[in-house]
Amino acid sequence: MTPAKLRLAMAAMEKTETKVGELCEELSITRQTLYRHVAPDGPLREDGKKLLERKRACETFI
Repeated sequence: MTPAKLRLAMAAMEKTETKVGELCEELSITRQTLYRHVAPDGPLREDGKKLLERKRACETFI
């Protein structure tokens, strides 16, 4: 999972018409990875928050 994929997944999961299998295929991730980072209705889960925090931390050092 990358921050970009995570943001796309969050936006897609907010929509009721999103088909999880198709989303996972499009993002080249497993359902397990998706649900570890994003809840079924779109908000970030703990692993998703950590991923984005890590990216922000790296950007501050650049």
